Amino acid sequence: MRSYFLFVSLLLSIYSHCSGQNLKSFRNGSLELYYEEYGKGPPLYILSGGPGEAPDHPYRQIVDSLKSFYTCILLHQRGSGKSRNIPITEKTITIENYTQDIELLRKERGDKKITLLGVSWGGLLAMNYAALHPAFVSNLILVCSAPPSYTVWNVLYDNQYTRRSKVELDSMDILQKTFSTKTEKELDSLKVVTPDSKEVLAYKEFIALHIRAMYYDRSKISKQNFNHLFYSFNFQPIPIIDKEVLETKWDITSKLKKLKIPALIVYGRQDDQGESTFYLQKESLKFSEVHVIEKCGHEIVEEQPTEFFKILMAYVRRTRS
Repeated sequence: MRSYFLFVSLLLSIYSHCSGQNLKSFRNGSLELYYEEYGKGPPLYILSGGPGEAPDHPYRQIVDSLKSFYTCILLHQRGSGKSRNIPITEKTITIENYTQDIELLRKERGDKKITLLGVSWGGLLAMNYAALHPAFVSNLILVCSAPPSYTVWNVLYDNQYTRRSKVELDSMDILQKTFSTKTEKELDSLKVVTPDSKEVLAYKEFIALHIRAMYYDRSKISKQNFNHLFYSFNFQPIPIIDKEVLETKWDITSKLKKLKIPALIVYGRQDDQGESTFYLQKESLKFSEVHVIEKCGHEIVEEQPTEFFKILMAYVRRTRS
């Protein structure tokens, strides 16, 4: 464990040195939020998943691929990455607030038109921004995106359940009883303060079992990437957004159907969100094209990077020309 933290400390020090000059901030009321900027060309806003996922791997691979075509804006969304240390409540964590952050950043930078690339939750956020501010969006790139409607929200959890063996389900139940004595906020603090506590270790093992259902080929799961993901991910916003979507019956499909914005939809055939999620995106975005990657789950860049970047770069070269 100690060697892992030494590695992470070194990694973070290198990251800070490399990205420091590119790190900038803007404000939404009392909150100071951060973003990074790379490359040149028209603005491309990259939105990570979660909500709560730090924009590290695989987003930096995406930046490296696109920074010669766009000015890549890597947003540290509220509650994640450099913008992590904010109050996490049902007032601060809403789809509206996340969307407003993007609009305030666009105004801050003076961008007249933006392309939005969203991964998982980031895709939902990209669609919501486009639905509310269509005049400012030139293109959408949706990668294994969450659905634009509550109607298929629970398909994800049902699919994950069916992919787990009885042994895995029983193990997750036992682990949950151990860490559920702590709140999400307490667990997030314990990850930093006492990472060897029984609650954190149980939580980590639970998340490891949870993530297995997101892959087609479980041998592609990187232990190094998972360790970094677990300790850098702020899991607190997820149940808040889940609750908002289901209780408000959140649905933007009718707004999306009015858009004339071109869109790329990419997903893995075995994505645990289910193909109904991506059919709904295609049905709602009339000017979209869909690419399906075979033998691939939700973690596209980790499972099928060659095929993913082939599709992405072909689309970018075609739409930028």
